[in-house]
Amino acid sequence: MMTSPANPDTLSMLTDIFAPAADAFVIINSRGIIKMVNPSVREIFGYSDEEMLGQNVSMLMPSRYAVDHDGHLDRYMKTGVTNVIGSGRQVEARAKDGAEFPIDLSVSEIQLGEEKHFVGIIRDISDKIEAERIIEEQRKTLLKLSTPAIQLWDDIVLMPLVGEIDSVRAANLIERLLECIAEHQAEVAILDLTGVPVIDTDVSHHLMKTVAAAKMLGAAVILTGIKPSGAQTLVQLGVNLANINTKGSLRSGVAEAMRLTNRKLVSLSSD
Repeated sequence: MMTSPANPDTLSMLTDIFAPAADAFVIINSRGIIKMVNPSVREIFGYSDEEMLGQNVSMLMPSRYAVDHDGHLDRYMKTGVTNVIGSGRQVEARAKDGAEFPIDLSVSEIQLGEEKHFVGIIRDISDKIEAERIIEEQRKTLLKLSTPAIQLWDDIVLMPLVGEIDSVRAANLIERLLECIAEHQAEVAILDLTGVPVIDTDVSHHLMKTVAAAKMLGAAVILTGIKPSGAQTLVQLGVNLANINTKGSLRSGVAEAMRLTNRKLVSLSSD
């Protein structure tokens, strides 16, 4: 049984309705043929109306999506089962020049004449993705700055910690310290906790993981600057410090690191 095509007047009316929209609107029929586009589609994809109307909508997709699109559409028409209609998702689109870019896509079903049609609402999110990438890079940079690893001598590295340590920062702490140990082939790593305000269960757990990871690379670890309250917390939590070298101050920690690497402190005095 043949179905009546969509009334051209209806498509013209929809074209007028969607024309001012900043988002791109594409209407396709049940066979995936483009029946209407608004001006934003031209702007985003670079095609003229004449190049798009009457063509399969797969022309707007990367080939990895396009090869399966008609099959998905046909299955939906036969079974009514889909994960796309009525929901939004982030996918890649392809412009006329072949460039791929990220979009937010939502698809709704409408009835025009006796035939089902589908309205795709497309939003180019390239700027949003780029902004998120920059923010993530800045976040990583700030994390690195908050956990600096300093080479004191050829085989001694220092990581002074300042501020609270959460799970994200702890993961970065371990990564940065291990990178520094491996890069400089350090024999001793000093973790200075003078600037850490609170040592609780989570902080102590992260510290023990850091110590264990450093030891796996062959580096001895010296913890310095643990406050009395922090020492009491570690004891109350049952943390075994017997096998961990601890010093009260950074100065004494550096002296211990020099002893472990067979260096000597020389006092310079004027005559």
